[in-house]
Amino acid sequence: MEVGNTNSEILDRLNTLLTRTRDGERGYQEAAENVKDAELKSLFLAQSRQRGEYALEIDREIRTLGGDPENSTSLAADLHRAWINIKTSFTGNDDKAVVEECKRGDGQALDDYQEILQSTSLPASTRELLLRQKERIDSAHASMSRLAQVV
Repeated sequence: MEVGNTNSEILDRLNTLLTRTRDGERGYQEAAENVKDAELKSLFLAQSRQRGEYALEIDREIRTLGGDPENSTSLAADLHRAWINIKTSFTGNDDKAVVEECKRGDGQALDDYQEILQSTSLPASTRELLLRQKERIDSAHASMSRLAQVV
């Protein structure tokens, strides 16, 4: 584990996580638009709202630490959402394919959280926030894994 990260390094990593969290929010929104099942649609919209709340919390944390939050999504996420649209158009809006993509996205989010938590000396309040969010994303990832088996 690196120790003694500068405030600038911490803010850069938090901004990257903020961008990825917004990616997740938009990804779940896109997923909700691409499924037929009403329960899945509702689940994906709830996950989108949750990621939006996480983004607001990370945004506030960045400001508390004296930084300026970025207001963008990543190119990779834009491509991922385009891929969901393309894949669902070829598979007839296959709900299973969308669930699998949400599962994959949550897996990437967990990797992002793990990376910042392991490689960055974070203030205690920031670490607590990220650990809480990571735990809930882990729960969503487990749900998507179970759903992928039954959809």
